[in-house]
Amino acid sequence: MHSVMMFSLLFLCVSAQAAIFGADDRSDVNQSSPFASEGQATAVAVLNTFIGPSDTKLGALKLSSGSMTELVCTDEKFSQDPSIYYACSGFLVAPDLMVTAGHCMTNGEETKNEPGMYCGVYGWLFDYQTSTAGKFAADEIPPENYYKCKQIVYAIREDVPPYRDYALVQLERPVTGRTPFRLAEKPVAAGDSVSMIGFPFGSPMKVSAFKHVTINDSARQSFLTTLAAFEGNSGSVVFNNQREAVGILVAGTPSNNLVQDAGKNCQRYNKCDESGKICTQSDSDADTKNFPGYQGVGSEVQRITPLAEILKNSR
Repeated sequence: MHSVMMFSLLFLCVSAQAAIFGADDRSDVNQSSPFASEGQATAVAVLNTFIGPSDTKLGALKLSSGSMTELVCTDEKFSQDPSIYYACSGFLVAPDLMVTAGHCMTNGEETKNEPGMYCGVYGWLFDYQTSTAGKFAADEIPPENYYKCKQIVYAIREDVPPYRDYALVQLERPVTGRTPFRLAEKPVAAGDSVSMIGFPFGSPMKVSAFKHVTINDSARQSFLTTLAAFEGNSGSVVFNNQREAVGILVAGTPSNNLVQDAGKNCQRYNKCDESGKICTQSDSDADTKNFPGYQGVGSEVQRITPLAEILKNSR
């Protein structure tokens, strides 16, 4: 692949930004998690070149990854986790259909029925999660957990109103043994409780649970929340207390996920209070004015509503 095109692909899949709002209550999603069922319907998008035959177990796949210690100070939460570079998050809405952020699947143009481009670069891996012992066997991945992309059914990402940012991806084969998310019919309201499952910084599956909607303008495509979100969370499912998908994590402010600890010469998670008014490192007024459609500080969630119509017409 041409190097310029590869750089463009990689840049897009790490562009969601935000921080921790209030307490960092993120936790691993594994078989003992209260969100285990929802976790089964989520997957991480990884470069096809990062996954291949295992050299330790016949028939298994091996995932190439770095380490969170390359990103954050060793005393930060989840610093010992593996980290997949240039990852995005996604979730099942039908046996062979994934939803993710539009900027994970298109360079900004409206894309329909596309079998190449981003579809040819990324595959989808289920059960990328730590065990109850906190480990992930990167060289013992069951091949049935990995799905290549058949086509991008629809993707859009806009820097102008209405700032749409979502994608629907068809997998090469139907997924079995996993229950797709239901799409919520009732829209969210300010103050509603929401949770999110995804892969921050390409680490194994995490949930940011029972946070809330802070800014909700019904005339807009997106709303703001206090969900803890980072690069790699792009495309994460955001769901209500009935476990119905209400949106897709797409962006957020502050613009810096991490801040430098000069004393220890390493980086720490950027943290804000619940209101987003006080952060370890806030964006300046000049910075925020450069964000398309800036609403306020928080993690930004694309509404799920437009996907319902696309999903209806995809069959």
